[in-house]
Amino acid sequence: MRERGADHARVMAHAKIHRDRSIEASDLAALSGRTIAVLGFGNQGAAQAANLRDSGHAPIVGNRDDEYATSAAEEGFDLRSIADAAAAADLALLLVPDEVQPSLVAEQVAPGLRDGDTLVVASGYNWAFGLLEVPAGVDVVMVAPRMIGAAVRDRYVDRHGFPCFVSVERDATGRAWDTTMAVARAIGGTLGGAIVSSAREEAALDLFSEQAIWPAVLDVLRTAHRVAVGAGFTEEAVLNELYLSAEPAEVFAHIARDGLFGQLGLHSRTSQYGQLRSLAALDEHGDLATRFGRVMHEDILSGDFAREWSRPDAGERLDTLRREADATPLAVAEAEVRARLDR
Repeated sequence: MRERGADHARVMAHAKIHRDRSIEASDLAALSGRTIAVLGFGNQGAAQAANLRDSGHAPIVGNRDDEYATSAAEEGFDLRSIADAAAAADLALLLVPDEVQPSLVAEQVAPGLRDGDTLVVASGYNWAFGLLEVPAGVDVVMVAPRMIGAAVRDRYVDRHGFPCFVSVERDATGRAWDTTMAVARAIGGTLGGAIVSSAREEAALDLFSEQAIWPAVLDVLRTAHRVAVGAGFTEEAVLNELYLSAEPAEVFAHIARDGLFGQLGLHSRTSQYGQLRSLAALDEHGDLATRFGRVMHEDILSGDFAREWSRPDAGERLDTLRREADATPLAVAEAEVRARLDR
């Protein structure tokens, strides 16, 4: 089986990867004597604050007065408002949702930042699309774990680690790279490998997964359900075969460990033949590359999606889309089957 376009020479681009053993002592000293603030104590904030503390630092936590603030106080962190935490710190980790960052930074974070301070983003989205206004004398760096918050904590504790993307977006002090690597190591990112990237790359690939890959997966499952039920098979059998059994989750776990095609050896030879035979047919007749290319260039890199998501009515549009998705035949059938299975 030959990938379409494989007859053209392709130069493979590789990023530099930093691990604990490759980090200089000077990098590790970059946090010494600095006051660190974790802004937002949600999934990522709670995990990274705990990891920083276990690495020998004592971060301030900035959060609004809600259940996350209660958790931070119960866990013994120095809890303050976001504005007070940002003003007290000279290194701030911005760990609040993308959609609230522009206004939060403008109103509560930026006023407390001074020349020589560092703002650390864990998502490149707002910086890449020019939505953050950060004072000119402040370093802006990215340390972006490729892992959910709970796993960021668990993998730090068991020293298994997780990969993360790192970059220097603005080096106002000339020391931003040392700070970046020190933060990455302190939260556990260099255990799994700190991959040199950029806010643009991180944001574009994240959006690409969300707007190209996962919609394609959802469409595959939705279409498969419609075809299989139309062929006369029961909802219970169809949905368990598609995903309710959690077999696809096991397959993806093995893909991460053994490789996309390496894991095929775990399937029967009948399954292997069927998968590769059909994949070859898709290579010849599919138009997925055209669709994915349109998403990457026309929606994401053009900035159209960022502008659309920044509109005041974007949240209402999301709510409408969620209601429409919940009313589809697949969603209705799934709710009924899950109820029958006591899930």
